[in-house]
Amino acid sequence: QYKKFRPGYDADDKLPVVGVNWPDAMDFAQWLSEKSGMKIRLPTEAEWEYAARGGTTTAYYWGDTFAEGYGNYDKGLFAGREPVGSHQPNAFGLYDMLGNVWEWTASTYDKSYGGREQQAASLRVGGWRVVRGGSWGSGPAGVRSATRDDYTLGTRFHNAIGLRLARTP
Repeated sequence: QYKKFRPGYDADDKLPVVGVNWPDAMDFAQWLSEKSGMKIRLPTEAEWEYAARGGTTTAYYWGDTFAEGYGNYDKGLFAGREPVGSHQPNAFGLYDMLGNVWEWTASTYDKSYGGREQQAASLRVGGWRVVRGGSWGSGPAGVRSATRDDYTLGTRFHNAIGLRLARTP
């Protein structure tokens, strides 16, 4: 889908999209909404965490202790991205929520969780945006369901920040 949006995007179709900044992610969601006739968007930070947890309250969707086989994280090999769906899904059937690539959310970063995690920011508002999920370069603590980081709108890590979209019914 992303290659149809950006025909010059050079990547294997089985790997997650990376190298997109926040405006790119928002533009892709808008484009996909127009093409599909559905409301497609980035999830808010709170929605992302709910989806990642898969109905659990533990550190990881599989429990409180890190376990192999559930996500692509830094094993000291610097192997990079893995194909989508390479690891066990959570109880909601969602793959790769923890590890592989960081994912942009629609929310503005608020260190104290003052309510912005439940809101989608506008393209017209500057500031920092939240990424969730950790990446292939994160250690076990960096791929917990609650792990978050923040980057400026224009940040593009060509190998570690991607996106996940949500559909509003």
